[in-house]
Amino acid sequence: MKPFSKFLVNNFRALRIYHGMKTIQQLTILLGIVLTSQSLCAQLSHAEKRQRDRALREGVSLIIGGDYEMASARLTDCLDLDSTFAPAYLQRGRILIEWGAPGEAMEDLDMAVRYDPELGEAYFYKGYLLYGTDTTGFDTELFDLAIANGFNDPWAYYFRGLTMLREGLYGKAMNDFNKAIDLKTDFALAYHERAGIKRNTGDLQGALFDYKTALDYKPDFPLALNNMGSVKILLGDFEGAIQDYSRALELDPELYMALNNRGYARYFLGDLEAALRDLDAAITMQNNFVEARLNKSSVLVSQNRIEPALNLLSSSIEENPGEALLYLNRGLVRELTGDLDGACEDWNMAMELGAGQAGEYIGECN
Repeated sequence: MKPFSKFLVNNFRALRIYHGMKTIQQLTILLGIVLTSQSLCAQLSHAEKRQRDRALREGVSLIIGGDYEMASARLTDCLDLDSTFAPAYLQRGRILIEWGAPGEAMEDLDMAVRYDPELGEAYFYKGYLLYGTDTTGFDTELFDLAIANGFNDPWAYYFRGLTMLREGLYGKAMNDFNKAIDLKTDFALAYHERAGIKRNTGDLQGALFDYKTALDYKPDFPLALNNMGSVKILLGDFEGAIQDYSRALELDPELYMALNNRGYARYFLGDLEAALRDLDAAITMQNNFVEARLNKSSVLVSQNRIEPALNLLSSSIEENPGEALLYLNRGLVRELTGDLDGACEDWNMAMELGAGQAGEYIGECN
């Protein structure tokens, strides 16, 4: 019997969604406060400038203490004194980010760079607001401007690295994650992303080291455990992978990809019933999870439950008619039933949809 297509979810790319927007306390860069900057307002007296600067310092102190309401009020007082004072716009913009008001935050950040075009931190936050929603690459330009204007912060390199990764520029992304780690040696997220690059470029031992390091600094990191397990599978350590997936699920019981991956590992160890339980749980959590359905079909075939496997793949195709690998696997199951015409029809469709591996089976159709 030909090998079935089985699927391991190696990289949970929803990482930025899972962690969500960092709060002011979580982003360590927010303590790198800019308290001085050139103002374009030359009309202030010396006493007014001291009053303005005091209002800024008090606003920043209130931000650090978590009193955003009072901080916003003091920063507004500061801007009432000097409507061209870039640092006050920057700090108030940060509060608006925390409050979930990205439009208003962007307005303040725009004012900050208008009145101080060399205020690198403001460019960073503009890029931060756009990251994940921008499709033009402008977020990358903003991170470039932040770094070029002196914002030599690990988070700036980390986010620029993410944009490089998005564009498939692994070398540049690697450089940025390296720089982020140089600046912040306990930067678990940067180790995690660098591990993903190493895995994708074949450096499995290097990836394993980086995932372990990420977990040393952040033990409650279920995605790192999931991805480390996937590297262990590629290295043939299925039992170690199962331990990692189990730990990930203890931390995040809703991590359906870890359920799929643990089911995949259990399949290879011959524990078919346990594999089926994991895959069913993954499908229950995420009904349209194609990889888990494909893996379940392989387990069912291994149990000689051909008809349920065929029904599962057919229903999955009805729901996901553009998934090439569903056709590929259904073709393999149809061949097992002796339906070579149906198998050839599926393999041809798989080929049309981009599954090049279908070509090795289409030869049988002649």
